[in-house]
Parts: sequence; C-alpha cells; structure tokens
Amino acid sequence: MHGMHPNEALVRALYAARERGDLEAVAGLLAPDIDWHEPYEYLGHIRGRDAVLEALRETVAATHGSFRITLHDLLASDQHAVALVEWRAERDGRHLAGREVAVYHVDDGRVSEVWFYTEDTHAVAEMLAPGI
Repeated sequence: MHGMHPNEALVRALYAARERGDLEAVAGLLAPDIDWHEPYEYLGHIRGRDAVLEALRETVAATHGSFRITLHDLLASDQHAVALVEWRAERDGRHLAGREVAVYHVDDGRVSEVWFYTEDTHAVAEMLAPGI
C-alpha cells in the first residue's frame, strides 16, 4: 500500500478483515473505547470494541453468513476516512442490497469513532432487526 495515506490503509485493512470474517484482525484496528453509530434503532450507538465485535457477529449470524460488504471507494485525511460501500445480505429467503457512506475518525492508528449513513434504513431494519 505504498503511497497510500495511513488512514486509507487502515480502513481498507478493516474492510478486508471484515470480508474475510477475521474478527481478530478487526479488533486490532479498533480503539478499545470505540464509538460506533449505526442508523438502525435495533443497533444504535455501540460503545466499546467488544460490543462492536458482538454486533458484527450477530449480523453475520442473522444472515447465516450471507452478509457481504464491498468497499467501492475511500477518501482519507489526517483525522478521517470516508468509505463508500456496497453491501448485500439474505435472511429467511429475503434478499437485500444497498449502499452506504461510513465516516471513520482515526486516533493513534486505530478507528476511534464511526458513523454509518445508509440508503434505506427502514428496509435494513425490517430485515435485520432481532425478532423479525
């Protein structure tokens, strides 16, 4: 990743680890006290690396491993990285796909806060919320 901004390399590594299902690598890229802001009521604001990892595990479990996220493009500065991503999942025979923007705040080489903005929060919540 020669010539790449360090925050770009960090967030690219995060998406690569998620794509591989390597939560140990994901954990190493997140600050222990990360603030993770999902736009869905059933997830909402998640605080702490362990809670984020559990939410990621739950998403994979709810979609029987079908959840896939693909990095489309990434912009980075000294404090932030902004990712444009495409994702898809299946749950109980229903298929869903969409796009989102993720804004990552980086401190000391780790993601310390992230905000997600998706196209259709209602459709995602309807498909992925527990108990539905």
